[in-house]
Amino acid sequence: MTTVAARSEIARESQWDVDSIYPSPQQWEADFERIAEHLGPITEMRGRLSTPEALARVFEAEDTLGVLLNKLYLYAHMMEDVDTTVGDNQARMGKVRAQIARINGETAFIRPEVLKQPEETLKAWRDHPALKDFRRTMDLLFREKPHTLGTEEETLLGLSSDVFSIPYEAFSKLTNADMKFKPVRDGDGNERAVSNSSFLPLLQSGDRNLRKAAFASIYEGYGDHVNVLSSTLSGSTRTHALKAKVRKFGGALESSLFNDNIPTTVYHSLIQAVHNALPIFHRYLDVRARQLGLDGELNMWDLHVPIVQDFELSVSWDECREWVMESTKPLGEEYQRGVLASFRERWYDIFENKGKRSGAYSTGAFGQKPFMLLNYHSSLDDVFTVAHELGHSMHTLMSHRHQPYRYSDYPIFLAEIASTTNEALLQHYLMQTQRDPQLRAYLLNHLCDSFRGTMYRQAMFAQFELAIHERVESGESLTADWMNEYYYGMNAKLYGPKVKADERIALEWSRIPHFYYNFYVYKYATGFAAAQIFSQRILEGAEKRDAYLGFLKSGCSRDPLDTVKDAGVDLSDPKVLEKAFARFDAAIGELEDLLTNE
Repeated sequence: MTTVAARSEIARESQWDVDSIYPSPQQWEADFERIAEHLGPITEMRGRLSTPEALARVFEAEDTLGVLLNKLYLYAHMMEDVDTTVGDNQARMGKVRAQIARINGETAFIRPEVLKQPEETLKAWRDHPALKDFRRTMDLLFREKPHTLGTEEETLLGLSSDVFSIPYEAFSKLTNADMKFKPVRDGDGNERAVSNSSFLPLLQSGDRNLRKAAFASIYEGYGDHVNVLSSTLSGSTRTHALKAKVRKFGGALESSLFNDNIPTTVYHSLIQAVHNALPIFHRYLDVRARQLGLDGELNMWDLHVPIVQDFELSVSWDECREWVMESTKPLGEEYQRGVLASFRERWYDIFENKGKRSGAYSTGAFGQKPFMLLNYHSSLDDVFTVAHELGHSMHTLMSHRHQPYRYSDYPIFLAEIASTTNEALLQHYLMQTQRDPQLRAYLLNHLCDSFRGTMYRQAMFAQFELAIHERVESGESLTADWMNEYYYGMNAKLYGPKVKADERIALEWSRIPHFYYNFYVYKYATGFAAAQIFSQRILEGAEKRDAYLGFLKSGCSRDPLDTVKDAGVDLSDPKVLEKAFARFDAAIGELEDLLTNE
């Protein structure tokens, strides 16, 4: 039986360097005790924000406190995520979350107190020398004025942030620590452990019976808890709707897109563009069904297995590192120095262990090196995941180096461009250097599957997320039965007649953490579309490469759409999506040619 290692069994060089943040939990506690001394200079200004100099002092004190809180939070969540079963890790994370909620409440006076000033006064303050480093902050305050409440209301919302996070915390604890799945047997009779982390590798197995059994194990496990999971998702969705209503937005979608200044038309256009491009997707599914010999029998557990027959690819960590380093060379010397540092300085937590959070992500805090959580199983998908998360981490590194703390935290809308551009560069590198026809077909299959997962599937997720919020906003209940029915119908339309979908796919909504993130998933699709164009521009020469690097260094110093447009891609233009789908169509053609000539 394949078992998952305990944390203590993972080699130190394969663990991220959390000690570089705090060498011990005791030093974290010592820094935690310093919060009060940094909060004091802010709270003592309550009722005194009547001059630009006073406001500048508050902004500076906010930044000092923010750097400390980010560092404390970084350590706490990294420690918890590598072993969610350890009580001390949970307690530390709960402690810092509660403190952040308290601070949000105690500092909530700033925005309403500033915005009660006459508009003429605020305009004069914006251009005052004392606020020269905070002009973008002032501009954003102007935008927020219609949605800013009074001091008491803002304080209450700030104090409630910890409570609002409970639905996701419950979902995370249930699915990562408490939920168990039945083991399955492979074709040789060996028992295989099923977990959220091992699910995708099992679905990539050439053993169809194993894939089917793993699919059943996961969804039966989630089905056993479907009423709890419908309650947690309903609670999260209602929280988003409540906050949007309180702040006088037209709905949760508008509220979510407001901070990035993204028109809702971008969201709706994405969903429509994907529906328009369904014939291209169905063409790919037809190729997949024929190649697997499953015409008329293709099911949900057949969508991840590579369609190149009799070809296995296992990529060691050392080989993965070499591929990623070589593929990012077109981004130049500064970028390459960061990539090299990532491998030398233990930015990665590489392998799965018991209690470790599933999936992968990049994280960081101002003044600290970036970090990446992985669950590496040596598949090609895992290699692309490393390139993806490294794109996030290099974005963090470059933004932090070139922006002050206040403008260093780039929005997610931009983040997904940086990560998927790295994936596109890796795809290009491998297609240029690998001559084996089977491997090249494998890579094209991977690219097609990336379109499936990142453009089509994420757009379906976006549609579902919009639907559940609209249902809540219309006063309807969000039950498991309704979500199952709606989700299954969406899935059937997306995959069309080529896929004979097992009814248990209706439960997929119950295992997607991103539905708790408040309209997050659409950014994967828009980022992926932009990355297809940026990767080609980078390969065309230094000028376009440098424009892209300028985007990575921009942080949140400008609105996201403007930042991307200045780098060479206009995401408000529907033609960007059309170009991305044209690339998908071309990749299917290349794949068919290789498969035909085998």
